[in-house]
Amino acid sequence: GRELAWGRQTKLGHVRRVAFPLLGDLLVTPGRQQEVVLRCRSGQWDRSVTCDPVDCHVPDQSHVSYAEFSCPVGTTYLQRCSFSCIPPAKLQGTNQWLSCLEDGLWSLPEAYCKLECAAPPAVPNARLLVPRCLQGSHDVGSVCRYKCKPGYHVAENTADKPKKKFLKVQCLESGQWEEGHCVPVVCKPPPPVFEGMYNCTQGFELDSQCVLNCEQQGQQVPIVCTKEGLWTEEFKLCENLQGTCPPPPELNFVEYKCEQGHGIGAVCIPSCVIPPSDPVILPKNVTAETMDHRLQPTRVQNIVCTGRLRWYPDPSVIHCIQSCEPFQADGWCDTINNRAYCQYDGGDCCSSTLSSRKVIPFAADCDQDECTCRDPAAEENQ
Repeated sequence: GRELAWGRQTKLGHVRRVAFPLLGDLLVTPGRQQEVVLRCRSGQWDRSVTCDPVDCHVPDQSHVSYAEFSCPVGTTYLQRCSFSCIPPAKLQGTNQWLSCLEDGLWSLPEAYCKLECAAPPAVPNARLLVPRCLQGSHDVGSVCRYKCKPGYHVAENTADKPKKKFLKVQCLESGQWEEGHCVPVVCKPPPPVFEGMYNCTQGFELDSQCVLNCEQQGQQVPIVCTKEGLWTEEFKLCENLQGTCPPPPELNFVEYKCEQGHGIGAVCIPSCVIPPSDPVILPKNVTAETMDHRLQPTRVQNIVCTGRLRWYPDPSVIHCIQSCEPFQADGWCDTINNRAYCQYDGGDCCSSTLSSRKVIPFAADCDQDECTCRDPAAEENQ
């Protein structure tokens, strides 16, 4: 049969060039677009062909990082899209346009978006060691260093490690500086056996002077909290201290195991008569039945017989409250855990803190208040 090369002048007429590859018999000419061969058989062409413009589609982040694109007239051949930088990224260069080329790809960008941090915020009670940090325009990963003022140290969660004096903050990929603080030096409280036996001028803060109250002793040398967060001397029990504490009273469904006896410095372990419950310290005039769900009581590991022959903490403020169920953040709202002591069930009782956005009560007959979103930090309670 006769053949027609679609895309060039023929005896049967002129047609436009095809701007995309088609399946079938293809004739590829170097330097030109692909051509489709049509065969005339029994008076009809063996296929139909349309010419559609090349579409480059909306550019993505691989073309320009930290940018969003706008294509007001489309994304086909010869059309243009512009991009703008997503704050805090800043434009580097002037040409913000990309053009759709005949091969279906976007032209290479002549500008880009650079993520930078501005000058870091001032850190209270610290001195900046790198003056250039105040100039701004810092690349991601840049570091600025500070030195805490005397009497302050870097805020860290490592309680038993030496306190650091030098603070380092880094420019993050969010365009913000990581947080860092210098906090006042604080010495560790004396051991519980000394409870009620000392007076301190400023608590356990820097330069606070503590004196032990010992009978029949001369002038006491104050024990001072130093800038290293250490006491100048070790706290020692007064000489000739004698006696024992009375057996701990079994109040509020709490019982005690005292394998060391009841002498000064002896430790007793509390446990709850009715499990599963935890022994905790509650404010005066508050009981396990009346405590508010917002309370976060401290669990009591032990009580100590002090030098004043009194138990610390005082057994009268130790109560038993129901233990947390070990099913926090499992997608089910457990009413027992819907309280601050149990981290509000890991967010299971508030739609704003659930990925599914739907609260599912674990108990079918759940009380209305117990199943509500109680967490004060949740969006629903702001």
